[in-house]
Amino acid sequence: MVSAARGAQPEGVRARSHRHMVWVLSGLWLLLICWLAFFQGLGSVGLMDKTEALFVEVGHQMLERGDWVTPWWNGERFFDYPVWGYWMVGLSFRLFGVSEWAARLPVALAASAVVVAAFGLMLAWSPAGEAGRPRLLRAVVAAGVIATTPGWIGWGRTSTTDMFLSSAISLALFGFLLAHRHRVDPWRAPLGRAAMALFAGIAVLAKGPVGLLLPGLVVVVFLLLTGHWRAWLRWRPLLAMVALFLGVSAPWYGAAAAANGGDFIGGFLGFSNLQRFTTVLYDHPGPPWFYLPWLVLLVLPWSLFLPLAIAAQGFWRPSRWRTAAAGPSADGGAPAELGLFLLLWLVLVVAFFSAAATKLPGYILPALPAASLLVALLWRPLPEATTPAGTAPGRTGVRIAAGLEVLLLGAMAVAAALAPSWVAGDPAYPEFGAALSRSGLPLALSLCLGLTALALLALLLRPQATDWLWVPSLAGFLAVLGLVIAPLAPLLDRERQVPLRQMARAAQAAARPDEPLLIVGTLRYSLLFYGEPEAVFVSDRHHINQLALQGPAALALEPGTRSVRLVGDRRDLEALALPPQGIERLARTGELALWRVPRHHLVP
Repeated sequence: MVSAARGAQPEGVRARSHRHMVWVLSGLWLLLICWLAFFQGLGSVGLMDKTEALFVEVGHQMLERGDWVTPWWNGERFFDYPVWGYWMVGLSFRLFGVSEWAARLPVALAASAVVVAAFGLMLAWSPAGEAGRPRLLRAVVAAGVIATTPGWIGWGRTSTTDMFLSSAISLALFGFLLAHRHRVDPWRAPLGRAAMALFAGIAVLAKGPVGLLLPGLVVVVFLLLTGHWRAWLRWRPLLAMVALFLGVSAPWYGAAAAANGGDFIGGFLGFSNLQRFTTVLYDHPGPPWFYLPWLVLLVLPWSLFLPLAIAAQGFWRPSRWRTAAAGPSADGGAPAELGLFLLLWLVLVVAFFSAAATKLPGYILPALPAASLLVALLWRPLPEATTPAGTAPGRTGVRIAAGLEVLLLGAMAVAAALAPSWVAGDPAYPEFGAALSRSGLPLALSLCLGLTALALLALLLRPQATDWLWVPSLAGFLAVLGLVIAPLAPLLDRERQVPLRQMARAAQAAARPDEPLLIVGTLRYSLLFYGEPEAVFVSDRHHINQLALQGPAALALEPGTRSVRLVGDRRDLEALALPPQGIERLARTGELALWRVPRHHLVP
């Protein structure tokens, strides 16, 4: 007996050591994919015009003014969005200094939080009796798919409100799934409910009522279809969730309304919410199917497998919902319910924004985690939850989709090799094509894509390897992020963004007392962040004349103003057809030019 006990001890030690190693490797995997996707070279490119530069400058002004209630931009109160994203940017600037890296750090952390939470969610939804390897592999695939989704990467590296809203909605819905899966668990159920309320409150602070409406819509429709709504009608947990939600979201709205009165209510709720949904703003219309091609593009290459992942849920069969609602356990949600919930999440978010009059690709960003997890479940389904890719119908469909991906990757490899000749014709950046060619990055991208296509083709030739067709796509995407995107960012900055920063500094240095700055043509909001914080944006001479009719203040003209600075593309400045007498050409970087013109040239 003693000998057996002594012999069992090393076995237990080895088991614990193995578990620790698994968790260490999982942590390293999450660090790797999040670093490559969101943090690598985060500050190596200047702020992009126009949305990112505007958004960051509002957070910058909060820090500069010390006013953390009222957003300001270009000398005016700015109520297009609520305050959460501005707070995060301003706080990052306070902690780390004003820089592009600090401006984007909050969105990178938000995007990474969803990747890590998806990993944990897949572990939490695995049946208790499932072996460790398939559980872990499912979580690894889920995190990898989200981290290599182009839309999630793009907005996870761009400091705008879209990622703050999307990550908060995703984490709120992840919280619901955690609480629903473990309804009687003493700590996971309260944790899930708290996450729902907390992140719904943050979503409302990030972009307004839609932050509560979207996750609420998904949850309510799901509970009604599965019949689980009674389990959530317990007043104490609901009251605690409402209190937490209001505690997070209500104080700022109350403070902003008290400080700004009707201007805040009309500008934010009226213009930025109701009008944005019911009318076309900023010339961004779109047909009802506007988001379908964008969904494909933002989730490539995984979107090629998305129809199969959706079909695997069998959502068209009423029995599927009844089976999911019954579930194998009274203590929590059945495995089949996860895929159905993700499907509702995807469909309802896309449908909601398809019904809106104003359409932009970033609006459907909250749907991308649902699409990514559906694809992950296609590759690594929960037991008895979905039609696995290894069955005969699923295997055939997966192989067809993988064949399409091979063709797509081959076409993209050819396009990457030809890219320098295509961009060489851009008159605004005539040297960019040559610089891109000298860097060798197009050939590196072409090689990565070509090798990924070959690896995928090699697996296609082995039918028994169908379940592993996701590996080349994931590895190839990570290789592109590390070998191409990272060195491409400084090149883009040097050729396209540095001239803007130089011009901003030149315009600021050349300023005279009471001399306004007019930015002509393209809306280069980054000039305010890198230079002086206020300017007048004009499109052409007709626009200048219209503003002049409104009075001198519309062009920021003071009684002592004798001259005006103009910044814009040289062609846009020349198109103003100003008299040549008295014009000073102060600076030029690339196609950007800085002029000083007498006041009477603009306002007789």
